[in-house]
Amino acid sequence: MTGRMARAVVTSALLALAGVLSACVERGDAMPPTVAIREPRSGTTSTTENLRIVGYAFDDAGIAAVRVDGVDLLATPAYASERGKRLVEFFFTIRDLTDGDVTVLIEAEDTQGRVTVMPYRLRLDSTPPTLELTAVTSLGSGRLRVEGIARDNTLVISVLINGIPLAFTPAPEYAFRVDVADVADGEVVVEDAAGNVTRRPLR
Repeated sequence: MTGRMARAVVTSALLALAGVLSACVERGDAMPPTVAIREPRSGTTSTTENLRIVGYAFDDAGIAAVRVDGVDLLATPAYASERGKRLVEFFFTIRDLTDGDVTVLIEAEDTQGRVTVMPYRLRLDSTPPTLELTAVTSLGSGRLRVEGIARDNTLVISVLINGIPLAFTPAPEYAFRVDVADVADGEVVVEDAAGNVTRRPLR
């Protein structure tokens, strides 16, 4: 699916959602706007340079303003035709970030003056997990015993050995001891909650 097709599918889905919400809200109701972020979701991301935030605001009476830390996006030329629409898709970029927590205050105001305030929180993490292979022992008959420890400053969420995932609860540290097939390109792949990856060959 191309990027244009993907955007068209997302837009169609958001318009369908707007129709459902519109059917549930009577005109004149005191319900404030709905604000949601599509990407990246609140949690952890490895992107720390020119982080792009994408979301939408919906209100049955129409959206009058979308403010990010007090700056109204709809006041810019790019959004000149969006003011007053029931569904407004928006994006903004945060530049030159470093690892750590970031909070952005997003406000959506409808044409009746009702306001929704959403603190959007994200943890930025560009540090890959560490992997210590404490022992790789040949068991004969084409088998290996692999022992090691994976660590991360947030959470280790995945450990694959020769492409086979190990079952465990995500944690900052995970020790493993597992018997696997001895293959020519065997490796251990560790991934953290932000998507950072560390690879280590078994040989």
